[in-house]
Amino acid sequence: MALVMFDYDGVIVDSLEVFLLRFTQACREYGFNRVNAQQDVLSLFEGNVYETMMRRGLDEVTIDCILKRYEVLQGEQLADLELFNGIGEALQRISEKHQVYVITSNLSKATIRVLNQNRIDCFKDVIGAEKEKSKVKKIYTTSVLYPGVPAYYVGDTKGDMIEGKKAGAQTIGVTWGWHTPQKIKEGFPDYLVNTPEELANLLV
Repeated sequence: MALVMFDYDGVIVDSLEVFLLRFTQACREYGFNRVNAQQDVLSLFEGNVYETMMRRGLDEVTIDCILKRYEVLQGEQLADLELFNGIGEALQRISEKHQVYVITSNLSKATIRVLNQNRIDCFKDVIGAEKEKSKVKKIYTTSVLYPGVPAYYVGDTKGDMIEGKKAGAQTIGVTWGWHTPQKIKEGFPDYLVNTPEELANLLV
């Protein structure tokens, strides 16, 4: 048995278009105008998205306001989101062998809603940004629940790879998400996979 922790956006659900539209809208409403093009948004995920926003001039209170506004805005489009082809089957296979969690920069409630509407019920818990913004802390805290068990973090961005490694997990980059394979490789993933089936075969 292993502990396998998954990012949500860009790994399980194809949400980039909705995120770009609604997150940038929430940012603009609170005066953060440095995320206009897709490249601006994706650059936030070269590290921890919220730490990057703070380095660019936002305080934590404003970030929390943006998060709450984004929760409302994305809620209008959650029914439109679709899983990546094959990921549902891969998650089922992996969960039959391992303990699986979602650790995301998104909000838990929205994440759970989309998982439920797609009949994905294999996760032990969903740990979103409203519980803790640092993925390093969330990955580490979850790993502590399973001492002596191999821990993996599955993500689609350079930042995911960096945070997973800092937390002591083995990192698996997926190439169907938000960052290009070249960008993910800058985070030195332990593994890089191209399809959900390949991901399942690696872990099962």
